[in-house]
Amino acid sequence: MLLRAPTSAQRKLATMAETKPLLRGVVFDMDGTLTVPNLDFGEMYRRAGVPRGEDILATRWRADETACRVVEEMEAEGRRTLALMPGAAELAAWLEAHGVQSALVTRNSDATVAHFHKSLWRSAPLSPAISRDAAWPSKPDPAALLHIGELWRVGSMEEVCMVGDSPSNDVSFGRAAGAATALLDTGRRLSEGGETNGAELVVSNLAQLAALLFGSFRLASPLLEPSLHAKRPPPSPATAAAAAAAAGDTAALASLSADKLAAHEGGPGSNTPLIWAAEHGHAPAIELLLRAGADANARGYLGNTAVSRAARRGHTAALEALLEGGADSDVPNDKLQFPLHFAAFKLKPEAVSLLLERGGSPLVLDRKGRTAAEDTADAAIRDEIRAAQERHIARALL
Repeated sequence: MLLRAPTSAQRKLATMAETKPLLRGVVFDMDGTLTVPNLDFGEMYRRAGVPRGEDILATRWRADETACRVVEEMEAEGRRTLALMPGAAELAAWLEAHGVQSALVTRNSDATVAHFHKSLWRSAPLSPAISRDAAWPSKPDPAALLHIGELWRVGSMEEVCMVGDSPSNDVSFGRAAGAATALLDTGRRLSEGGETNGAELVVSNLAQLAALLFGSFRLASPLLEPSLHAKRPPPSPATAAAAAAAAGDTAALASLSADKLAAHEGGPGSNTPLIWAAEHGHAPAIELLLRAGADANARGYLGNTAVSRAARRGHTAALEALLEGGADSDVPNDKLQFPLHFAAFKLKPEAVSLLLERGGSPLVLDRKGRTAAEDTADAAIRDEIRAAQERHIARALL
């Protein structure tokens, strides 16, 4: 085999990649960042008798019985309506898929952090999760963030990104520790003078942050392993049930046992009859298989579900049958490609519309941190997904 020296362009790309810091972890603020802000701080300060220009959590006010009681009462009330910020779940899933650690530093209490993890958070717990009840000084003192860097054994704090919605607290906190900083700009900076305080990354929703992190850092990620993206020969139906499903032969399927109708052809990683029926767009076969107890979300070749295959092919009747039968529209494959990405990339507008109408998240992120709106050449599809994103975000922030 003839070996060729790398071109100058290849050498330049390699050098650029090496100069990017490795992303070891992301540290989040909570209120206004991971959760929709729901506390009336003006009322809190009024009831506590604390001047608005002072920090209600400062040492002198922590010793004030009235101030402490008001803060605890209002925060406990706020837990009843606590909700995730749009894009938080998608960003968390993206970081977890890439093997990036996530932590929390918040001015909320331990009780609120526990409620958040139990009631709202579906990814791995944020660890460590440092609340105001911990011994560390409050933000923007960088001690807590530096402690996290030590726990993660980072080579440099540049390998950590601090994410928050407050330029004065969160961005200053990150910069004081030497970390990269990302500002979630939902308007709070306007009440803090209008500046970003030098945040390197600025986004209007959390889902936008993934692509910026992907472009700004190196990732030691299993999703970037070349072997995962190597070309492989596509499978063919290998069992009687798979062949019948691929052909849409409901009579043949009806003659088989439930075990055979649900089985993967060659064990885990191979296709189920349901996936074959979806691949070829046979809605009646899908309905029969689901009635027989087939797993609607079973993952087959390359981790694709039946929904992914139907969306990729634009088989809307099959997709409708799957979603009616309880299939999850937001299960990615091994490469972190979602059904919505497949439908958008393959220019299947009816499949895109159906997935969005049935509750699919318009903010799901592929391995590069792109939503499906950035993964299509069709302007109409792009506009539809972006409109769905805007509606999704607006509903969450009401």
